[in-house]
Amino acid sequence: MDREATSLARLLEIEHDCCVRLFRVVDAERTAVARHDVAALLEAVNEREIVQARWQRASKSRAACLADHVVAAKLVNHSAIAPLLARARREAADLRRAQRINAAVVQGALAHAVELLAALRRNQPGSRYDDHAALQAPVPSASRAGWRA
Repeated sequence: MDREATSLARLLEIEHDCCVRLFRVVDAERTAVARHDVAALLEAVNEREIVQARWQRASKSRAACLADHVVAAKLVNHSAIAPLLARARREAADLRRAQRINAAVVQGALAHAVELLAALRRNQPGSRYDDHAALQAPVPSASRAGWRA
């Protein structure tokens, strides 16, 4: 494999590693949201930022490597590069799909929390979520002692 192909293959392997790591981050984010675990969610977001920065650097280098159309035409048809490019495209599409699912899960969780809080406030004014996303409700007054969820 010539120098350009070796360099591109190395960049595609870095991008593959980033995709694998981001899939784990996406799963961790979804789990943290489902468990209302703010600390785990923040940890996942921090990991996402680190991995995305690495992926962006590799992607920028890959784009520079393929900027010369003659070199790009030769490399995309290279027997060692073509499968790596196909894998990168497939993984990026799969990751985008997983991220869309996460966005829907987060939006659903937020909507559910808002609805739950509205329902609680009707019966227990002053109910709120604290800084740790834990529900804080005042003790029911004697006049509402018979109320049940």
